[in-house]
Amino acid sequence: MADLQPHRRREFAGALAANAAAKPFNIGVLIAAMAAAVAVGGNIGVALAVALVVYAAACIRTFFDEDEADKVLARVRDDRRMRLTSETPRLRLDELAPPVREHVRAARRREATIREAIERSELPYEEVSVEVDGFVRAMERTAARAQTLYEALADNPPQHVEARLAQVRAEPGRDALVEALEHQARVQRRMESQLGRFYDEMERMTVEFDTIRGILVSLSASEGADAQARLAGDVRSLRERMGTVADGMAEAYESG
Repeated sequence: MADLQPHRRREFAGALAANAAAKPFNIGVLIAAMAAAVAVGGNIGVALAVALVVYAAACIRTFFDEDEADKVLARVRDDRRMRLTSETPRLRLDELAPPVREHVRAARRREATIREAIERSELPYEEVSVEVDGFVRAMERTAARAQTLYEALADNPPQHVEARLAQVRAEPGRDALVEALEHQARVQRRMESQLGRFYDEMERMTVEFDTIRGILVSLSASEGADAQARLAGDVRSLRERMGTVADGMAEAYESG
């Protein structure tokens, strides 16, 4: 794995510092230095200060050790992948309505092409791979909500509700029913709007995935480290945007 560049060290500084501080060898150095200073009859305060200086030097050495940095980075990525993917089972395509299913299938195809591009590049794009995992799981969570909206709209299409509303409005003495139908029509239209937004966003994001794949296959080895951080950030932005779409659909459904 390539050495961490300075800007990458800043990004993972917290994890690198925590690893250095908790390293058993460094803690052992602290204890040994303290014990040695006390053993030769030194003042406790001075002994502690000397021990802390030696401990800090050991921590700094660990912080800048490239092998340690690679291990920390791999652990951070694994933890992130687990957080992003462990709570979401994969969707079964045959349980989805056709329009929702086609968007999920298209996103999965793009996921496969990105993974193929990473493998062919022979460059360490682990961060991009982690973010792709997270995006696909976020997309599938959103698709599950879209399926719920689709089913609710199929059971009671807005056009049917509005047709019934128009009929009841013409009948005297049915004010309470009119009010209930008006509320239902608003909810159904809001759900319809959110479902349409899901379709639009999914199409846009599959286009973005195609773009990311194109960037991956066009990169040179010298661009690898900077490009990985940039592409991982791009995919992370897509995931966060997809989360916003999911929240909007949940609000549309639950506010009914």
